[in-house]
Amino acid sequence: MNINSLSKTLIIGCLLLSIASCNLDNPKTVQTQPTDAAEALANWESQKFSMFIHWGLYSIPAGVWEDQKINGYSEQIKGHAKIPTEVYRKLAAHFNPSRWDADSVALLACKAGMKSIVITSKHHDGFCMFDSKYTAFDVVDATPYKKDILKDLADACKRHDLKFGVYFSLIDWDYEGAMPFESVRNSDSIPPLHHQYNLNQIEELLTNYGEISEIWFDMGAPTYAQSKEIATLVKHLQPNCMISGRLWNDQGDFVVMGDNLKPDFKMGVPWQTPASMFPETWSYRSWQERPDVEAKINEKIHDLITVVSLGGNYLLNIGPTGDGAIVPFERQVLEGIGRWLKENGEAIYGTAAAPLDAQDWGWITTKAGKLYLQIISFPENDQLTVVGLNSDIKRAYPLSDSTISLQSSTDDAGLEMYLTSISKIDKYATVVALEYEGELQYTPKNVIYPNEEGAFILTSDNVVKLHSFSGHDYYSTQATVVKYKWYLSGAKKGSGQVNLAYSAGTPSPLQISVNGEEYLIPASNQTIDGVNLYLDKLNEIELSLADKSNPHKGLEVEEVKIEIR
Repeated sequence: MNINSLSKTLIIGCLLLSIASCNLDNPKTVQTQPTDAAEALANWESQKFSMFIHWGLYSIPAGVWEDQKINGYSEQIKGHAKIPTEVYRKLAAHFNPSRWDADSVALLACKAGMKSIVITSKHHDGFCMFDSKYTAFDVVDATPYKKDILKDLADACKRHDLKFGVYFSLIDWDYEGAMPFESVRNSDSIPPLHHQYNLNQIEELLTNYGEISEIWFDMGAPTYAQSKEIATLVKHLQPNCMISGRLWNDQGDFVVMGDNLKPDFKMGVPWQTPASMFPETWSYRSWQERPDVEAKINEKIHDLITVVSLGGNYLLNIGPTGDGAIVPFERQVLEGIGRWLKENGEAIYGTAAAPLDAQDWGWITTKAGKLYLQIISFPENDQLTVVGLNSDIKRAYPLSDSTISLQSSTDDAGLEMYLTSISKIDKYATVVALEYEGELQYTPKNVIYPNEEGAFILTSDNVVKLHSFSGHDYYSTQATVVKYKWYLSGAKKGSGQVNLAYSAGTPSPLQISVNGEEYLIPASNQTIDGVNLYLDKLNEIELSLADKSNPHKGLEVEEVKIEIR
């Protein structure tokens, strides 16, 4: 790349070696329907299920180098097999995917019930699956294929009403201005020349391929200034484009869990689980053991249900072969998931996590006026208990046959439902819809009741903690507590006084919310008079940082005691 040739197409107007904030007057924005940030994020969250595609030069060796099976993620074979850069580059001469059909891939995503596709525009090996003016190591300039894969797929997604997103590696084992390539090092820092190169290519991705629903950054260890500069650029070019949390330094719109991981704690921010078909690899591996198709369909449907019921989005990967074909096993798995979603998708798309606690028979999702019981372990006696649900149910029926009415009754312990009328028990998960009116009535496990003096005592021991993830790279990222939440029974009087005391590692103004009414807590040992409490229903108390500019920042509250009288 000739650095001196960067002129009017530069993403930023700052000096090449600078990592200061960029001048955003020059880049053109993609014209999309204007959406405010909250609505754009809500639209992304409503998708729930999307396709991930890992495909590139690494798909040609397919996990084998010099007749040896190479362990480790196959898309990182250059590192795992310690292939010299000049040798690895020669793979480009063999990349001619005659069996690639973007429309077929898009139609498969539709058939699977997926709402968007995210493809690797550039993985760690530095090879670009798009036409980049900043390197010749791309699919148009370096291969006999000579076609822009990203444009092909972006156009296909538009034809088939799918959202389109791109994966972009922040590290680059081919770029001369990056940290020197030696082996698999996924958390290298980003030198100034490399950061500029990343900015240049991000501009290309966000201006040449239409509307991008999300940009999925990965790995590297950028500075805060670098992460911030990239995030600012993305939002200037495409305000509706969601940014993955793997941009690091709390600059993402949504948190990305570790590979194939689901949180074992409550999340308090939007999040996503990236999942591969097999934990051993993301890209195609010729020697991968593939189990029974039905077993894999069952596994992935249950993963989808779990992630969505916990409030997240599920991004499921496929790895095309070197010639662009979809592996038949992966096609069959996606089609199997799609058949289940065709009947039960109402319980997945546009839903949220129910406030009810997890049940031993399965999971629950919710929409306004509806709950969806995702029954994985069907009760042998056909009698189901929904612990903690107190609302009277107007109507209950299986999604497989809405003409069937199921009988139910509620008491203080929860809801009892009789499933004998269900003639079809789904082999993956049977979904029952419950319709109710008004506010959902429920009893959490950890309801706090007033003591003998009529006071509620809220502490770090009886709190529900809501989390995010925060860190500067993949290996430093840890769960952070971003919100404390308490549930109080009905009070003895409608107005009360809050006495709050806490100790914090880094003092920062807090905010307490009492049934939706917010009060600023500038320092510890504060008293608030006249807070409104419900007499006949659950009260919800939340403690969070007053500054909402960084939703991933931890509370850093060490001890807390709140007394409400």
